[in-house]
Amino acid sequence: MSEQVILCIDDESIVLESLKEQIQQGFDGQITVEVAESGDEALEIFDELVEDDLEVPVVIADFIMPGMKGDALLEKIHSIKPAAKKILLTGQASIEGVSNAVNNANLYRFIAKPWEKEDLVLTIKEAIKSYDQDKTIIKQNEELKELNANLEKKVEERTQQLKELNATKDKFFSIIAHDLKNPFNTLLGFTELLLENLSEYTTDKLEEFIGILHETSKQSYALLENLLEWSRSQTGRIVMEKEETDLHDILKENIDLLSNHAGKKNIRLINNIPEKTMALCDVNMVRTVMRNLISNAIKYTRENGDITGIVKKKDNKIQVSVIDTGIGIKPENMEKLFRIDVNYTTRGTADEGGTGLGLILCKEFINKNGGDIWVESVFGKGSTFIFTLPAA
Repeated sequence: MSEQVILCIDDESIVLESLKEQIQQGFDGQITVEVAESGDEALEIFDELVEDDLEVPVVIADFIMPGMKGDALLEKIHSIKPAAKKILLTGQASIEGVSNAVNNANLYRFIAKPWEKEDLVLTIKEAIKSYDQDKTIIKQNEELKELNANLEKKVEERTQQLKELNATKDKFFSIIAHDLKNPFNTLLGFTELLLENLSEYTTDKLEEFIGILHETSKQSYALLENLLEWSRSQTGRIVMEKEETDLHDILKENIDLLSNHAGKKNIRLINNIPEKTMALCDVNMVRTVMRNLISNAIKYTRENGDITGIVKKKDNKIQVSVIDTGIGIKPENMEKLFRIDVNYTTRGTADEGGTGLGLILCKEFINKNGGDIWVESVFGKGSTFIFTLPAA
């Protein structure tokens, strides 16, 4: 606790000497007393004490003084430090002056001259006790405010968590009910046609049907993979295994995996990530992220387009960009991406469907690896999906 100082103001030096002596005797020399012979001098001393971080629990001022009167002085001190207890000391105070001090300076006591030493010391001790109690109450109120703010923050966080959990549940059931049901309808419908009319179809027609069945099966499998990965991440069953990983190799694996899919639109997949670009990450998670970003890029890129993977090194991070020459994203829709609580999907350039789950999974996996993910896009010209990972 900082040192406490009592400030006494009177234009008569003999009165100041008496006040100082009696106060120090009454407190056994355990408190400092500063004196001033005018209001202006008192304000200078008071400002210095406040600047030096010294507490001034009590200010005792004479009422009748040349220049600034006691009530005006206490009013100015109150404006600087309202918590200080103000005592008016005089034998000639007017009712108006005392009222002014009470109303505008929150006057604590009025002591008439001549005073009794015991009364003076007792009044000051009570004032200091009241000052300390006020301090304690203020501190407790601040602690309560902080506690209340923390509780409100926790309630908001918990509310958001519940909102996200509810959105997760809704998203899961939406995908199960719609996006998994549709491909099975396609599979069941075409296989039924084949079973009932196999002998009637030409080889070209059979090849067309089988192609549709194969593509539908691949899309369903990719969705199921994402669902299983997402389910594992939501239930905490994914164990992070960070290791030094070559991002060039990760991109190459996914290009090999998705080249046939891209070839149907004559889209070029370009790996411009240098070999031995090493990141510290979970290889399976990053493999899933890369697969989803390239799959999305293929979906929204027109025929004869390009999809390119590049990197930049920045500080201790590696920034990976998947750039496409596709249809782009409208500005008002960009903020809807990566969010479980917003059901936003669009059809691909070949009318491919989507759930938005892939990007949600990407965000979750990149965040778990200590990185960030975002998108930059110009509608009609293409998109760049960017994520960061810690460099190895």
